[in-house]
Amino acid sequence: MNVTGTLDNFYGFMFKNQELKGNFNLESNQFAVADFITIEEPNAKNGTKSEEAIKIPAFLNCTIAAKMNTVLYDNLVLKNASGKVIVKDEKVTLQNVKTSIFGGTIGVNGDVSTKGKTPVFSMDLNLNQVDIQQTFTQLEMMKSIAPIAGVINGKLNSTIKVSGNLDAKEMTPDLKTLSGDLLGQFLSTTINPSNSELLNTLSSNLKFIDLKNLNLNDLKAALSFENGKVNVKPINLNYQDIKINLSGSHGFDQSMLYNVKLDVPAKYLGTEANKLIAKLSPADAAKLENVPINAMLTGNFKNPKVTTDMQKAVSNLATQLVKQQKDKLINQGTSALGNLIGGGKKDSTKTTTPKEDVKTKATDLLNGLFNKKKNEPKKE
Repeated sequence: MNVTGTLDNFYGFMFKNQELKGNFNLESNQFAVADFITIEEPNAKNGTKSEEAIKIPAFLNCTIAAKMNTVLYDNLVLKNASGKVIVKDEKVTLQNVKTSIFGGTIGVNGDVSTKGKTPVFSMDLNLNQVDIQQTFTQLEMMKSIAPIAGVINGKLNSTIKVSGNLDAKEMTPDLKTLSGDLLGQFLSTTINPSNSELLNTLSSNLKFIDLKNLNLNDLKAALSFENGKVNVKPINLNYQDIKINLSGSHGFDQSMLYNVKLDVPAKYLGTEANKLIAKLSPADAAKLENVPINAMLTGNFKNPKVTTDMQKAVSNLATQLVKQQKDKLINQGTSALGNLIGGGKKDSTKTTTPKEDVKTKATDLLNGLFNKKKNEPKKE
C-alpha cells in the first residue's frame, strides 16, 4: 500500500481512548478486505469466548480516497477499484465506488454498519454490461433473486437497490432479510432451454413456441423482493406473431407461481384446429381472431408443474368458427330475402311512401308464394 495524508488526535487515541481521525489517499496493487476486519475478544467476565463477529473499529473516524488494482472481498476479485471510503461510528460508507468485474463494471453507493447487534447494509448498485453467467453464479444474492444462470447468456445492464442484515461472521447478506428492487435490461442474449427443467416442461406444453428463438434483446424487466419473495412486474414478449405476457412471483427457496398469457393465431393450435380452418375460405380464415391461451407455472424451478387451457382454446376456436359461419349464412339469407323483396327496378313514374312500398312488395311476395296473381277475377 502507498498511503499519504494526515492523522489527527493520535495521543488522544493512545492515552484517552478517543477517536483516531484521518484523511488519506490510498493506492494499492492488491487489497484484501479481510485484513482490516477485527473479531470480538473473549468475554472477560466469565472467561468464555463470545460468538465471533466481524466489527468495524469504533475508534476510527477517517476518509480514504482509494485507488486499487485488485480488491479481494469474500470470493470476489474486483479490478481497477476506485472511490471514497468513509469510516465512522462503526460504519463504512462507500461513495462513487467503481470497479471492473464480471466482464463489465459496477458502481456502488451505500453503507455497512456493525454498530448494532446485527450488522446491516444498504446499497445502490449500477451494473453495466456485466456477464449474466458470472454475475448470477458468483453472487449468491443475485442467484436467489433471479435464478437464470446457465439459462440466459449475454450481457446485462441493471440498477439495484437492496438492504438487509449481514451474517455476523462472514459479512455476507442474510437472504431472508433482503428487500429492494431491480430494474434490468438484457443485451445480446441467447437462451438455453435445455439447461432449465422449467423451460423444458413449458416447451412440451406449448409446442408451437421454440424457446431457443425467443428474442430477449433489449428486454427490460422490473422486480421487487422482500421477506424471501420476488415479485415480477408484467413483462411483454413477442415470438413471431404471438404476444406473450409473463407475471408472477418466486421465492428464494425456488418455489414459484407464474402466469403466462399468450395471444395465439389459430393456425398454431394443432391438427384439430387446422382441420377446422381448412374448411374456410382464405378470406374467412383471415378474419379469425387470435385465441387466448393461459399457462400456470407452479412447483419449483427444479420440479416445475405446467398447466394450460389449450383444450379450452381449441373449443373456443370451434365456437368462433360456428358463429362466423352462422353470421355468414344469416347475412346471405338476409341479402337474398332483401333481393327477393326489393327485386326489379323502381318505376320512376310512381311515387309511394316507404310504408306503401314495403306493403306492396310483401303482398307481391305472399301472392307469389301461394301462386296467386294480382287482379285475377273470382270464379263463379
